[in-house]
Amino acid sequence: MEDKQLKYEFPYRIVELKTNSFSVQNLSDEDISEFNPEEVEFSFKPAFGFNEEDKAVKVNINVMYIYRDIEILKINVDIVYEFVKELEIEIKDKNILAQLLGIAFSTIRGIILNRTIGNFMNDIYLPIINPTEIVEDIFKEDEEIE
Repeated sequence: MEDKQLKYEFPYRIVELKTNSFSVQNLSDEDISEFNPEEVEFSFKPAFGFNEEDKAVKVNINVMYIYRDIEILKINVDIVYEFVKELEIEIKDKNILAQLLGIAFSTIRGIILNRTIGNFMNDIYLPIINPTEIVEDIFKEDEEIE
């Protein structure tokens, strides 16, 4: 099989991935034995930062798992993307941001799975999201503030 050089299929790449915080609340053995994953609620808060000069976008995501009013898992992650190709569009383009958010969310899903190995929470997966709707909501909120 011939080795192929990796080419950038997308105009950006991850240049920094930082887990700012991660915590898991231990539950009692009794609570774990009675645990119902359908009662877990997810809280998700994304934010974007832009560096026009360096052509970089930072996606910050806060995720919490809440079970019966107890915060059982919390993670905060920064992912910085750098644009490796010149684009005819702005780095604040909603379609690009939706792609970056989707990648970031999936990356956090993997971080959570890795960090909860051996814990009952390893079987609780972040839900699938529609990043396009979330980006639209973020921009709508920004427009309302102005």
